[in-house]
Amino acid sequence: MKYTILDPHTHIIPHREPVWGWGPHFYAEELLETLDRGYDVMGENKRIEKAIVMTGIGLTAVGHRSITESHEYALESVKKYPDRLYLNPIINPRLDLEDQLYTIREWKDEYQVVMLKLHPSMHNYYLPTYRPYPGEASKKMIYPTFELCRELDVPMMIHMGEAPYSFPAQIAPIAEAFPDVPIICAHSGANNVPSNALDAILLAKTHDNVYLGSSWVQMPELIEMYYALGPEKIIYESDCSPAALGQALRLVTNLHLPLPLGVGASKDEVYRMIGGNAAELCKIPL
Repeated sequence: MKYTILDPHTHIIPHREPVWGWGPHFYAEELLETLDRGYDVMGENKRIEKAIVMTGIGLTAVGHRSITESHEYALESVKKYPDRLYLNPIINPRLDLEDQLYTIREWKDEYQVVMLKLHPSMHNYYLPTYRPYPGEASKKMIYPTFELCRELDVPMMIHMGEAPYSFPAQIAPIAEAFPDVPIICAHSGANNVPSNALDAILLAKTHDNVYLGSSWVQMPELIEMYYALGPEKIIYESDCSPAALGQALRLVTNLHLPLPLGVGASKDEVYRMIGGNAAELCKIPL
């Protein structure tokens, strides 16, 4: 076990985010500065070695941009800092899906694509359901994105946390249709309702290919997650920016504390959650 930290959920943008409104910018250099700050990890001062970056979500939803236009700054940044940054393209399946998938194939090696991202809330669609409607219509949009994950051998991250499109249980049908594609349930659905993490825990406990992201999850639910699933299915993520990277990291590393503040997790277990799990799924050398 290498004691290295990887943040698999960060956003960079050279101007104000057009939907969420955070900003006025978060440059790649600002992210790297944030990664390089000293963080107390079980009594050691550690920096975060690598990060997976996404564009500002709103760029994929408003302004009628192509996938290349909405990811322009993220692409430039990964190219500029290839030893630190990797790319997670955000797919809007309501737009020209064939073009997006073709473009991502072209990006795979040059821009270090290690994951794909869906955001049902931002783009307003249901994931495939068990019932025919909207299940069949959704399959036409979503199945090709998972087929690309399978082809590229990368996991899918799915944003969760809002009604009506982003409850963790809605991942179940697609997880069963693509059992060989790892799925990261971003935020564990807890970014607006903390108790949604309990729904995510049940999802991950019953589906081998589902992993739970820790951003916005509160400590009681994170402790429940550890006892229900063990450290192998918990993935530290900051959602920086707009969320505070250090605060998100501290919540997970605090699991090493004894009860009732933590669970007494070992050093190896903590580093599995804050680096090892994501690195294995995304095949990133640490």
